[in-house]
Amino acid sequence: MMDYQYRRRAFQNLHVKQEEAKIDLKQKVKKSKSMMASIAAFFSFFHHTS
Repeated sequence: MMDYQYRRRAFQNLHVKQEEAKIDLKQKVKKSKSMMASIAAFFSFFHHTS
């Protein structure tokens, strides 16, 4: 019985970690996308002024 409880808790922890990793990845992608957008905007602005 103890083994079952332990395994279940370990499985839940693994699931939580996977969810956290997914959320973290989404935030990183969002951040990098906005960074790319600002860089693109900067370059297009720079290109127009020159």
